[in-house]
Amino acid sequence: MTDSFCFSALLGASLAAVYSVAALWIGSIAQRSSSRTFMMIVMGGMVARIFVAVITLTLVLLFAPVDQTVLLIAFFAVFTVGLTTETIMLHRRQKDISESESSSATD
Repeated sequence: MTDSFCFSALLGASLAAVYSVAALWIGSIAQRSSSRTFMMIVMGGMVARIFVAVITLTLVLLFAPVDQTVLLIAFFAVFTVGLTTETIMLHRRQKDISESESSSATD
């Protein structure tokens, strides 16, 4: 494997990991907010993350000496894992919140 291959894979995976961590952070902030602002935070955060990710990927692909195919494969592989993790974690948190609210309402 060449240095460009490793650098491209590491860079693509790192960009997707940063995206996923930001998604989890914004999701946890949204869950602590009221139900009225929850969707605004989630949707606004998603639009901002996608905007930053697309611009960052575009700049990297245009100006960095990377293997474009490897970078994109690594990015989307880690992005998919991160998206799955985000969905599972947020669903579990919401389920725990719903269960605690329903048990406190019946008490």
